[in-house]
Amino acid sequence: MDDYRAASRQSWSSVAQDWAQMTDRIDRQLRAAGDWIIDQLALEPGQRVLELAGGPGTVSLMAARAVSPGGHVIYSDFAQPMVEVARRRLEAQGVPDVEYRVIDAEAIDLPDDSVDAVACRMGFMLMADPAAALRESARVLVAGGRIALAVWADSASNPWAALPGQAVAGELGTPPPPADAPGLWALADEARLKGLLQDAGFQAIRIEKLEDSVEYESAEQWIELTRRLAGPLKVLFANLDEETRGAIEDRLREAAKPYELPDGRISLPEQILVASACVG
Repeated sequence: MDDYRAASRQSWSSVAQDWAQMTDRIDRQLRAAGDWIIDQLALEPGQRVLELAGGPGTVSLMAARAVSPGGHVIYSDFAQPMVEVARRRLEAQGVPDVEYRVIDAEAIDLPDDSVDAVACRMGFMLMADPAAALRESARVLVAGGRIALAVWADSASNPWAALPGQAVAGELGTPPPPADAPGLWALADEARLKGLLQDAGFQAIRIEKLEDSVEYESAEQWIELTRRLAGPLKVLFANLDEETRGAIEDRLREAAKPYELPDGRISLPEQILVASACVG
């Protein structure tokens, strides 16, 4: 797991600038998840909020507006380059009362009972030990404090992300990872997610599914953006020879055909699992 943590930090650090350049697109794809998280936290002026695995800082931006005046938001990510991306973005927009920190969600460097809400958009499933991260989230929350999170549902419901992984595995002959291994689908099982929240001490658990789709101008754009925005894939592609990269891309072009629209765009389904809960 230590090797996984180091590799994950490196891969997500490597795509930080790509995320900075394409934040608007990422936010369009994840808008429903961010809106749901903020709605479930029911934030009020003066409250303290912690965002984990914050990426480009969108949820922190929304939270800061909700808790103003008098509130405080701690934006965090475990990759320093992502923290700097969020800092530049939010400071340029004049978002007040946000603190920017490198934080490992599995060992949160905050005192007990120090925040009113914890938010995490698409982070817990990528953590080496999500159970530890959820326990830490419960620890830093005040009594009655709330958590709201979003993760990806199962791979079959998310071909936009599943097909690239399948193309890589098919070309390289790699076996699929264990079902509970860190990755996009690690928390897709509702029962497992609910169990982890319960084990961490959360109550009044609510889990829902959000259905949507993501569109690309062409299969080529889908391939390009996937290579730029998915940290592990960017690292992998950088270490493949040109012939192997080309073969994987050919597989993806073929996989895109069932999703083509008459004008050449492709529209791929996506499904997000969202959850909220509170501590006693």
